[in-house]
Amino acid sequence: MSITPQELTTNLGDLPPLPQVAAQVLRLALDPETTAGDFQRVISLDPALAGQVLRISNSTSFGMMREVTTLTQAVTTLGVSALKSVVIASSARNLYHRGSVGPEEQLLWEHARVAAMASRAFAARLGLPQTEEAFVGGLLHDIGKSVLAMKFPERYGLLLRAVHGQKGACLDLEREAFGFDHAMVGEALAGQWNLAHSLQAAVRWHHDPLRAAEDHRPLTAVVALGNHLALDQRAGLGDPARLEEASRQAREILGLEPGALARLRAEVRAAVEREQAALTEF
Repeated sequence: MSITPQELTTNLGDLPPLPQVAAQVLRLALDPETTAGDFQRVISLDPALAGQVLRISNSTSFGMMREVTTLTQAVTTLGVSALKSVVIASSARNLYHRGSVGPEEQLLWEHARVAAMASRAFAARLGLPQTEEAFVGGLLHDIGKSVLAMKFPERYGLLLRAVHGQKGACLDLEREAFGFDHAMVGEALAGQWNLAHSLQAAVRWHHDPLRAAEDHRPLTAVVALGNHLALDQRAGLGDPARLEEASRQAREILGLEPGALARLRAEVRAAVEREQAALTEF
């Protein structure tokens, strides 16, 4: 059943807004004149976010020789791209947890975290310049599921339990139940948050990356691969075999032979295992 963007928005009602402090940080990131002190003044308005920024900047992934003790130091340590990822991750975490009404829904956040780390690792190893964007794309690719769980808790909770029991494909069940799927909802939310068009495409087409606009296909492809690897690692809901076609399309976009992709997946899996501890703050 097809649905127009206007009908989608009408059926969903108001989408969750990006928190005010996060929105201000993203606006500052667009201004080349912004200083670390500017970021510090805004982030300090949200104590929970400030704590996460400090903890992440002190994580092993940044290899600091001395403890980072101030927000200004943390911003300098992270850099603007990584700071944006932390801010969006914090906002996404809150939204995923708002939508949680049972164990299946709670698995959505675990899946998002692993997919984000895997997407970034794929992008880095393939030499793509969008490594932090890949992290955000992996983090948000299933955010539409959380929105649906929040807005339709009983109906969507039953649907997720069916997916968990492998009694159907998530996209098919969503379209049958609502007339749209979580990828469409996620794209609508990413658009409302004024995220980059490439991120909107990655969220919309992570199950079908060849349908993304050509400029956005590499990012969409690594998010598709990250999604598949996360489910293979038993982080999330559903049958990973249903993602084989998305990974095949991703391999075509990225020009990878099957053997090369298998070796790359092994490297990424090891990298994700090493990075898990660094993201426990999320």
